[in-house]
Amino acid sequence: MSEVVASGTTAGADERHATNLELFLDLVFVFAVTQIASLISHHPTGTGTAKGFLIALLVWWQWSQFTWAGSAIDLQRTARTRVLVLGCIPVTLIMTISIPDAFDSSGVWFAAAYMGVQLLVLGMQGSVSLVDPLLRPAFIRYASLATVAPVVVLVGAFVHDRARVALWVGAALLNFIGGLRAASGEWAINPVHFAERHSLFVIISLGEVLVAAGAAASEIRLDRLTALAIIVAVSVACMLWWTYFAFIPIVGEHLLRSLQGARRGVFARDLYTFGHVPIVFGLILYAVVVKHLVPHPEGHLTVDDRWLLALSIAFFVGGLLAFQYRAVHRVARERFAAIAVAAGLCAVGHRLPGLVVAHGAGSEMRRALGTAVFSGMIGVTIFGIFLTPVFFYVVERLGRRPKVEGEVAPSAAPGSTGAVAHREGGQK
Repeated sequence: MSEVVASGTTAGADERHATNLELFLDLVFVFAVTQIASLISHHPTGTGTAKGFLIALLVWWQWSQFTWAGSAIDLQRTARTRVLVLGCIPVTLIMTISIPDAFDSSGVWFAAAYMGVQLLVLGMQGSVSLVDPLLRPAFIRYASLATVAPVVVLVGAFVHDRARVALWVGAALLNFIGGLRAASGEWAINPVHFAERHSLFVIISLGEVLVAAGAAASEIRLDRLTALAIIVAVSVACMLWWTYFAFIPIVGEHLLRSLQGARRGVFARDLYTFGHVPIVFGLILYAVVVKHLVPHPEGHLTVDDRWLLALSIAFFVGGLLAFQYRAVHRVARERFAAIAVAAGLCAVGHRLPGLVVAHGAGSEMRRALGTAVFSGMIGVTIFGIFLTPVFFYVVERLGRRPKVEGEVAPSAAPGSTGAVAHREGGQK
């Protein structure tokens, strides 16, 4: 087969990037992220958040199927694949429209569209994997469960309440187990394309934060406090962008390039298909909090919003830590400071806005206290997430300064590797 080679890469396309067709498809999933945020926003309780997470898992898995298929073959190369993907767009849009009422009246629409798109994408993957002896075993192990999952989703649409939730949880587990079963085989993966596609979805999720802030502010009169709330909300989103793109895309792409065979598929699954779920969902939760807080910057945080804020930081930072540990078996412990800040916001967050902008008798003392506490928590977050990695990078680079010519390291004994390297460097 001309499109796939034994090493699990696409022949002659090591530097292939996302196509215009895939970017067009992503526009539907932009709306899906908005709909998931809307579902949680209208039901910001523990139950509502859990249902939003379940829908996010199903939608994420469907988008992942497109990504795995697009990494195996260029979806834009032939007229047949272009027609198939373009045909998926309106069906996926119907699924997306039905998300806010997926657990009520629109469950059948959601499930039917989900099943149709899922089976079609599996067919595109199978057209590549089934004809290649190296790729066929892994695909069969995965597809044996992945084809059952959308059927379970459709069956769940005809029952109500807890039964529907239970069946859809079962469908998500079938997808997960299918991914685990496929770990021992090879997959056609283009490292550049695969890493880039997931980075683009993170940008989609960050874009939802901007949309939430802008939409919430457009419904009220813009004043000083609202402008300040927008600046703070967007600044945090900028820090989250920096935190992710500082090392995740580079490290992930490098790892996928360096691995071959089944190990490449395992790392692609763990770092991206599984590992990016908490990162993306954390950004969605943060968008919900921004949507609630921007219109009322002087108000108190509700209990639900405080927990949503804490969960958003915990999911996002926890996802970054899991990615780092899986990739290099090390964890930047200073990033745990962000989770500690989230816990603090759960405890005292309902008072901070009121303290910072307090009015009336004794307001000067309350504003001073609120400003000090609030600024300290923000400072710890910035230092732990942003500045500490920068300082670590600078110190590490300073420690790697080239040695003065003729200088030999004390530990380099004659005949050792260090001594040999030094002699070779001197000869050059």
